[in-house]
Amino acid sequence: MKTGIITGTGKGIGLSALKLLLKNKYKIISITKTKSKEVELLLKNKNFIKNIYHPLGENLLADKKLINEIYKKYKIDFMVCNAGVRHRDSIQKMNLEKRNYTLNVNYHSNVVLIEELLKFYNKKKHQISIVCISSIVGNFGLKNLSSYASSKMALEGFLKSVAVEYAKKNVRINLVAPGFIKSSYYSNFVKNQKNLNKWILARTPMGRWGKPEEVSNVIEFLISDKSSYITGSTIYVDGGWSIS
Repeated sequence: MKTGIITGTGKGIGLSALKLLLKNKYKIISITKTKSKEVELLLKNKNFIKNIYHPLGENLLADKKLINEIYKKYKIDFMVCNAGVRHRDSIQKMNLEKRNYTLNVNYHSNVVLIEELLKFYNKKKHQISIVCISSIVGNFGLKNLSSYASSKMALEGFLKSVAVEYAKKNVRINLVAPGFIKSSYYSNFVKNQKNLNKWILARTPMGRWGKPEEVSNVIEFLISDKSSYITGSTIYVDGGWSIS
């Protein structure tokens, strides 16, 4: 029975992953800034060790302190780095404060969590699987998402390099890059962005949005022993967007 950490569990992909892994007997510590009744109800599951409300990326020293407290208390077999922000603005309206906030949450906080995990287990022959959530936006770019795209590409570059560095140390590191998924923003988006939604459906070979569960299934695969020969990979869950 593996024990791990999932961040950003309050909604969307993170919540879906939390539900799936608890259902399949993984022991979970979750970190989220979003208050969620669903998460509170899931705490009744005996495999749900604890839920921590903490805004990752807003104070990197606090992130470091929090994560080290967890590492000292629990034997961690996997980590799913899902917490992130999706900031939308044109390049003319972008400013340093907005850009840095996006970079801190999507990149720097994940680097802190992973660096501290690897430091803690550096001398231990203990198998660890790390999965981070990227996005098709990083590789393909979309209008008004320059800070979001750059934060995801920074994360991918960091993780692929670390994957090579730790490949012989029982550590596997992979990324999942979702396309357009029916997460928390879906309803408002299709209501208020009808033309853009038509373009998305036409641009996606499968002709639909994905479900959070379709991402969660890939996450579970990557933290399981079924993916034991996979590291440094980015797996697209995008209905064919990346190949069209």
